[in-house]
Amino acid sequence: MRKLVSLFLFISLYSFSQSNNQKFIEGIVYNDNSYSIEGVHVLNITSYEATITDSNGKFKILVNLNDEIIFSAIQFKRRKIKIDNDVFNSLSITIFLEEFVNELDEVIVNSSGLSGSLMNDLQNSGIVKDLNFDDLGIPGFKGIRKEDIPSNSQLTKELLLAPLTGGLDIERMYNWVSGYYKEKRQFREFKNDFNLIDEIIKFYGLRFFIDEFKLPEDNIHEFVTSTYHNYPVEENFKMGNYTLVIDYFKKNFKRLN
Repeated sequence: MRKLVSLFLFISLYSFSQSNNQKFIEGIVYNDNSYSIEGVHVLNITSYEATITDSNGKFKILVNLNDEIIFSAIQFKRRKIKIDNDVFNSLSITIFLEEFVNELDEVIVNSSGLSGSLMNDLQNSGIVKDLNFDDLGIPGFKGIRKEDIPSNSQLTKELLLAPLTGGLDIERMYNWVSGYYKEKRQFREFKNDFNLIDEIIKFYGLRFFIDEFKLPEDNIHEFVTSTYHNYPVEENFKMGNYTLVIDYFKKNFKRLN
């Protein structure tokens, strides 16, 4: 009997220690001018939790002591913090992101007719504003067009063929070298993920998560995002394995609690 009591106390203390080292932290993200930033991706690269800042720059994410958190956004330098005791015990944290400025120390272009100066070559290129279909009085697409983001292999091919094709597309090469295309690809991937997460929530319904897991409505998106990043939810949901996805929800709920 004494052994059973000791074992129970050990398990209780261990469970308390585990839960005592895990909690949701809240915060807000600002730029250098103290304006809050919407749409910043907040990624716990230790536990693979993820969320995104709202219209007021606020976020809430589950962390453990010593987790590492990355704040990533287009046009801002990525920042990483560690959840030490001071951060973990804070009621709220404030994050400042530095705006990213694309700068090239030197541009060397060995192509006919180009000087190597980006500004001079653009001014002397003779490029005129493209005609719009409205200018010609013909029907055309008026929706929101997605920006063309070429692959690295495509850009490499353009670079190698530049002597034969008559020159480089300076803007495309600049976007490649500066990392702009890489950031855009990552942003699209995150956007696609969040769109699918919204679709999953809509499919099962808010009431399912409230009744099954007793989740507050404001925490449902974070819970589904957590499950999405920790289990193969995407492929199984797309394949119609809806019961299996529910099992992943249950496993994730057990993991978090």
